[in-house]
Amino acid sequence: MLKNGLIRLSFIAALLHPLAAVHINGLTFAKDETTSIGRAAETREVKLFLIAVNDAGRLGKKIGCGDSVVAVTRELRATRTPLRAALEELLRIPRTYGSDPELYNALYQSELRLVSVSVRRGMARLSFAGRLVIGGVCDGPRVQAQIEETALQFPTVKKVGVFINGAPLSAYLYRRLTVVRQRC
Repeated sequence: MLKNGLIRLSFIAALLHPLAAVHINGLTFAKDETTSIGRAAETREVKLFLIAVNDAGRLGKKIGCGDSVVAVTRELRATRTPLRAALEELLRIPRTYGSDPELYNALYQSELRLVSVSVRRGMARLSFAGRLVIGGVCDGPRVQAQIEETALQFPTVKKVGVFINGAPLSAYLYRRLTVVRQRC
């Protein structure tokens, strides 16, 4: 009984004095953490997938043109829609990320906005609006792998459908590659 009373008092002290770290039954509540039951932190780790060019599958899953799609972990603000947050963060990453190894973001030139995300019966439907810019034939599989792998990390997602301006990504990439080939 005395122990429970002390735990309640310590918890109340943590709520009233958020500048200090308080230890209760092996849990630490610090000033940057929430103290509501069931939510220990305001951030969530997600994986964003980038490209190791000419890596041949050494660092990640092998994709077209001898590249690998590689996960990097980022902390994002906790949200009820982590898939959306992860994809929006992926769109914000610059051309290169890290230095050992340097990873490439095939989406860096694109002016895309995530319009909607839905997951039904394991199928994620990701709808983007804007302009997809690819740097050549190898960027097609890179873009597809980055988006799909970022979505597939979530346990409710088993398959991914990607749409840009209402058209499936595969048709959009095919149309873009046809235009590139005609110019050559």
